[in-house]
Amino acid sequence: MSDEVGAKPVGSGNWTVELGDGMSYIAEKTGFFWKTLWDLPENAALADAREDPDVLLPGDKVTVPEPREKKESRETDLIHTFKRRGVPFLIRLFVLDEYGEAIANRPYKLNVGTRRYDGETGADGLIRHWVSPSAKTAKLQVMDEDDPALVDREWDIEVGRLEPENSVRGIQSRLTNLGYDCGEIDGELGPRTISALSDFQAQMGLEVTGDADQDTIDALDDAHRMES
Repeated sequence: MSDEVGAKPVGSGNWTVELGDGMSYIAEKTGFFWKTLWDLPENAALADAREDPDVLLPGDKVTVPEPREKKESRETDLIHTFKRRGVPFLIRLFVLDEYGEAIANRPYKLNVGTRRYDGETGADGLIRHWVSPSAKTAKLQVMDEDDPALVDREWDIEVGRLEPENSVRGIQSRLTNLGYDCGEIDGELGPRTISALSDFQAQMGLEVTGDADQDTIDALDDAHRMES
């Protein structure tokens, strides 16, 4: 079966979206503020189709204009600091154990690209950091409760890989993030994904069909937004 439930690539610009590309990433790579690109009339069809500017479908096309020179008047012989808008962006992770319970108040190390972030998980297992939009992967290590020098759990994380809610990979990613077992996120609506969809429908009080109908997609997206 196709890796699309209802999602189709949108847009006709000069940047073709690949897996993991979001507007923050594209803007960081091309020297723009993400909202400047998102609000371009040429990207209106894309903005209408995608609710979240950082959740794009591979194959979407984004119009990226030529960079424009911006001039600012400042006094001479002084040092001025200019800050680029839209960099960095916020990454939020909930750290849960195999039973879906928060791993709370635990030291951790998060490596994103060449940067390392240290901290302690929140009471709900939440980790929050501002990172570069160009980040694609991360490694999270949660330390042992009794000996913070020892690694208790470790995860390799794909950053910015969420696809639209009406694609199979988007459905699989959201189910997996909510703790349902889809198996590999492969874009195939196979038996494990259908079983996970059925479990989700039963949990949400929806008709249990295993189908990715619009009510199920909407409920799944809402549940994922609440959790993440």
